[in-house]
Amino acid sequence: MSNPSFASGFRRIFIVSVIICLLSVSTALAGPINAKSAILMDVTTGKILYEQRADMLIAPASLTKVISLYVAMNAISDKKVDYNDKVKISSAAARTGGSRFGLKAGERLTLDELFYGMAVASGNDASVAVAEHVAGSTSAFVKQMNGLARRLGMKNTTFVNVHGLPAKGQLTTARDMMKLAKAYQAHYPIARRYHLARSVTHNGHTEPNHNPLVGHYTGLDGLKTGWVTAAGYNIIATARQRGHKLIAVILGAPNTSVRAAEARRLLNAGFSAVSKKRTTAIAELGVSQKQAAQLKNSSSYTAPKKKKSKTPAKKSAAADQRQSARKGSR
Repeated sequence: MSNPSFASGFRRIFIVSVIICLLSVSTALAGPINAKSAILMDVTTGKILYEQRADMLIAPASLTKVISLYVAMNAISDKKVDYNDKVKISSAAARTGGSRFGLKAGERLTLDELFYGMAVASGNDASVAVAEHVAGSTSAFVKQMNGLARRLGMKNTTFVNVHGLPAKGQLTTARDMMKLAKAYQAHYPIARRYHLARSVTHNGHTEPNHNPLVGHYTGLDGLKTGWVTAAGYNIIATARQRGHKLIAVILGAPNTSVRAAEARRLLNAGFSAVSKKRTTAIAELGVSQKQAAQLKNSSSYTAPKKKKSKTPAKKSAAADQRQSARKGSR
């Protein structure tokens, strides 16, 4: 026979434990975005709902591929090339390192297929193949990228290559990436089909979309992730709900899981704010007015201190760059 007082006491302990857990989760998710830089825009009204070191210079990594796709689609719009063009893959494209679509020298793919390779698999090899086909060389294509960036008002951005692998002087800001995303999606709604594809298959290998929010966030319509050692983990996430379109940019998150969670949190805060007809999302993020002002005007970032562990000494900068070249620009 059960003891009523014991059962009642157990229930109280259980309820208190649940409340403590919920409060802990709430606290963990409140406050500034866990990244070097971030910005959130309501495209529908043009208002900036949140910004955090939005003009800090950071390597774009594979967010670079957004402007590469933009330049290529401009060429299609100008009837210089076509989605159905058969592109012969060069040796230079096939041997490009980092994240890859798995292209082989001499094979032929349509420009349309290569766009999927860039947007879904974040293929650096696909980016080179597209650039060579559109402009004749990657250097000529980079000039077009920078020309477009200037026309879009991306004042603090310089591109050095077509894919986002580590390169000296290749830098951008969250604000500039926001401007790029806004213009790109407005000019080319067709781009959705590339960025929202769940996976892409080439030469027997299927690569899932590198954007973890695809298929898992209501109203998502883009856009791209990226990573190199120098920057950290980047994402442009765009979504439409309840008549509002938002663009969230996060640069320099510490890992993939934080990047995904913070992108979701930033979008959620934005949609919550606009539903209440607020002009800022700082309350929804759990950021005070004072914090918001400091984060908006700050240009420096100090990474949270990590606990000391019995691990080998840190790699050199050269080793980090080699690792980024092997794995990076995702």
